[in-house]
Amino acid sequence: MPMQNKSDRKNTDILMKPEEIVIRYYELLYGGSIGKLKELMVGSSYRMTLEAFGLRLSLKNPVFKSLLEKIEEDDKTLKKVEELLCAELAYRKISPEIQIVEVEMNGEERMTVHFTENKKEKKLYFSKKNEVWKIDYYAGRRIS
Repeated sequence: MPMQNKSDRKNTDILMKPEEIVIRYYELLYGGSIGKLKELMVGSSYRMTLEAFGLRLSLKNPVFKSLLEKIEEDDKTLKKVEELLCAELAYRKISPEIQIVEVEMNGEERMTVHFTENKKEKKLYFSKKNEVWKIDYYAGRRIS
């Protein structure tokens, strides 16, 4: 099988099904490529991911904490947070076992993927915009 170059991989990521995105999400998250998650997630969900996974590091490192609080202010700060968090996550050497359990449509432009991470039940929500599925934590909200 031929190797994919970076632009081919990026295009492939964009065209993935939500259940494939779940697997890719964990590969990137724990593989030291957290910055690439932006391509798989809506902006607000990406920022929440940085904040959630950065909590442990921000408790140990006051400089990281101050940077994390300013990620929306400029790209340079965001890049620094991504670098530090990538190093922290790679250091943990976590490689979870992911099993897709069910894919549930929630209308035409929302979907929930139920899966297990090391046998713990989890789910990720997705929304579809311009024919592209992205992780969207808010897509799980009830529409009134």
